[in-house]
Amino acid sequence: MGFIKLQGDNERRAGIHYEVDTDAAPLGVGGMGQVMKGWRVDENTNTREPVAIKFLFDDLSEGVIERARREASIQISSENLVRMYGFIEVEQSNGVKRYHVVSELLEGVMLGDLLKGRTTDAQGNIVPYAQTLYQRMMADREGFAAEIVKSVLSGLMAMHDKHFIHRDIDPSNIMVTVKGNVKLIDYGIAKQLRTITTQDRQLTSIGQFMGKAAYAAPELVTGDVQHQNETTDIYAVGIMLYQLLTGSLPFEGADHEVLEMQLKKKLPLAQIKNKELRKVVEKATAKKQTDRYISAAEFRVDLERNERHMKTTTGKTIKIPAIDGGGSKKWLIGVVAAAVAAVAVVLGIVFADKGDNTGGGNEPQELADTSLPANGIIDSSEEKTVSRDGKTYRSAALITRTAREALAAGKTQEAVAELKKVVDAGYKSSAPAALTLRALYNHDLDIATDETYSAVPQDDKKAYEMLSLALRFNPDSAEALYYMGEAYFGGEAITGGLVTRDLPKAIDYYTKAIEKAKAENNNAILVKAEHQKQTVISYMQ
Repeated sequence: MGFIKLQGDNERRAGIHYEVDTDAAPLGVGGMGQVMKGWRVDENTNTREPVAIKFLFDDLSEGVIERARREASIQISSENLVRMYGFIEVEQSNGVKRYHVVSELLEGVMLGDLLKGRTTDAQGNIVPYAQTLYQRMMADREGFAAEIVKSVLSGLMAMHDKHFIHRDIDPSNIMVTVKGNVKLIDYGIAKQLRTITTQDRQLTSIGQFMGKAAYAAPELVTGDVQHQNETTDIYAVGIMLYQLLTGSLPFEGADHEVLEMQLKKKLPLAQIKNKELRKVVEKATAKKQTDRYISAAEFRVDLERNERHMKTTTGKTIKIPAIDGGGSKKWLIGVVAAAVAAVAVVLGIVFADKGDNTGGGNEPQELADTSLPANGIIDSSEEKTVSRDGKTYRSAALITRTAREALAAGKTQEAVAELKKVVDAGYKSSAPAALTLRALYNHDLDIATDETYSAVPQDDKKAYEMLSLALRFNPDSAEALYYMGEAYFGGEAITGGLVTRDLPKAIDYYTKAIEKAKAENNNAILVKAEHQKQTVISYMQ
């Protein structure tokens, strides 16, 4: 193996050196350099500790190198902050200097990835705490948001106590670790308060903005370095709290548009259902710094004070009690069936059930297979057209595919209208259209754009209704079975109040999804269903 030893003058005086296996694959590569796993060796005690060592690229400017040096100098002890060990400057025999930043080696999942459903680290290993947080997010979004934000605020309390501000807080700079911590990382544009000068304007002006526009306080946007302080970080955490509570950012668009909104536009606070939490976010994200929380500690205390209010609210939806026995289960099934049926009437959806329907109102039933045109649509999973009586009819599969293409092209309203026609037909081949609408209303459609979601607001209830129809149309659909498992796992929090959490039923649907995915050779659903099934089983133990 190609081990090398790194030791600058400071390390030599302290009796410390670092070792790196240069033959090993890097942990990651960024704009400033590549990160390798290494070991910090205390020569006095001969103890070894794993660390992350960033090898800076050779062609970096002096300004970037100085920024890396300052980042490495922020050495604060907190379970909610990444630990920095130092900056190593080594002069090679040819006179060329090489620079390295050494930090704590963290393994886990970035919060930004967790919000998208990822609970494994870079090597594909499950991160138990990430699983726990994801489960909480699905079942209790407000409690999940509070847990994350309180941890971040604890880290900021330690950072601010040492007179540093972070200035780049967002989910991509927060890690959920294998050791069960939430850690704030990346001090790339952090600053010690007493050293902020007008020279920092280049880091924060609109033209050269280096932070994240979606989380930037007004004083960052304008480059008002003299007024950047603890409340600048508090603003960013307030924006993130909004995001964790609602599932979306308050301001979206091109960076220059978002920066303008940060200066002039009010947050759409009505999206936060809990009134007490709405007040917390409003105070944290006030445009005037004097109206914000004056410290991370005050922010955290207010959040803790309001935790008693943090229960999932679903607005004016049908409330369904937990399943606690045979009688209540029958009552639950009847209520869900009534809710779905009522929605079907409103939408003008006509079902053609066949066979006995006594097994429970909300259990999907297979529809009668018919090839007769309905709304000019042929029941077929093949993409084709059929001429009949001098008219040309398109198959459900063909219309669904062209509608998805229209969505990708930004023709949202046209596409939604076509998909609804296919769903209205009530065919077995209508299931993919219903699943596409489910994903659209859930805001997790792979082909959608920001413009698409602007035209179609997120609606968990509509998403569940479309899922129910998809499974009714095709009870053997692996995708529909998987997402029904997700519905019973997440419960009211992700179904608009139409389903109460039922873990055994979630496992049952995941099991069926696995079976059907194998039959369909649908590896994507197979992997997700197996993972989620094991997650629920672990959760129940």
